[in-house]
Amino acid sequence: MIRFVLNVALLFILLISSASLYAQGCAACKTNAAQADPEAQRGLRRGIAILLIPSLIIFTAAVFLAYKHREPTDE
Repeated sequence: MIRFVLNVALLFILLISSASLYAQGCAACKTNAAQADPEAQRGLRRGIAILLIPSLIIFTAAVFLAYKHREPTDE
């Protein structure tokens, strides 16, 4: 039961803190990207995808390894 309460508390904290993350966007960067020509916008989208792919691979590998090497529960 304590583990459930801790998980709910962690979820609540993560949900509360995520609202402040939306304020981290740079208004000047967004304006400059919106005013760029289509070729530059396509380059920005490709750059974002290229930076996203290694992060997703690393995250997926970490989750897979954590799942594979998890401790069996006593429940």
